[in-house]
Amino acid sequence: MIFQGKDGVIRLTEHGNNATTYQLDILFCEMDFTGPTSRPRTEETMRLNRGNFTTDTHFVEGPDDVRIAPIPISFSCRVADTENTRVVLDWLSGVTMISGTTQIYSRKGKSTIDGITLPTFYDSTGKYAYRLEVLWDTSGSDHGFQYEEVYFPPGEQSIAESADGVMLNCSGMVYGDVTRIVALSTNTSII
Repeated sequence: MIFQGKDGVIRLTEHGNNATTYQLDILFCEMDFTGPTSRPRTEETMRLNRGNFTTDTHFVEGPDDVRIAPIPISFSCRVADTENTRVVLDWLSGVTMISGTTQIYSRKGKSTIDGITLPTFYDSTGKYAYRLEVLWDTSGSDHGFQYEEVYFPPGEQSIAESADGVMLNCSGMVYGDVTRIVALSTNTSII
C-alpha cells in the first residue's frame, strides 16, 4: 500500500471536560507524515545460570522508561482551501479559546498505557495535549492511526503560504497510546 501523495484528513480532538467534545478536521493532500505505528516495548535481557545456558535460563524485563517516553511526531501538508486557517492556527498555537469564544480542554491525563492512567503535565494550565487521528484515503480501504495525548509545542508549528496553497508544518510529542484505525472518531465540529 502506497500512501505517498494520498489525500486524507487529520482530526484533532480535545477532552470536552464533561461537556461537548470538539474536533477539528484538516483536509490535506501532499502530506509528509512521520509518526510511530505503535508504542515501543520494554527490552528483555537473557539471564544465564552462572554463565551457563541451562533450563534455569530466563529473561528479565528492563525498565518501563522506553514504554512511557514521549515519541516524536511530525507532519506537513497542503491544507485544503476550504479550511478555516484561523481556527487551525488557534488550535495548534496553544490557546485555550478558539476564535475567542469556544473553550477547549486538554486530553492529558485522560488515557492509559497498559491499563495505567498517564499523569497530567506539571504545568497543566499552559500545556494542552489532544488526540490526533490521521486517515488516508487509499482507494476503497481507508487506513490510519490514532495518537492519544499529543502535545504540540506552540513555537514549533508553522504555516507557509504560496501562490498555489497553504502548507501546514507541525511537530509534537505523543505521550499516550498509538492504535490503528479505519475510521475517525465522531464528536462535534468546532467549525
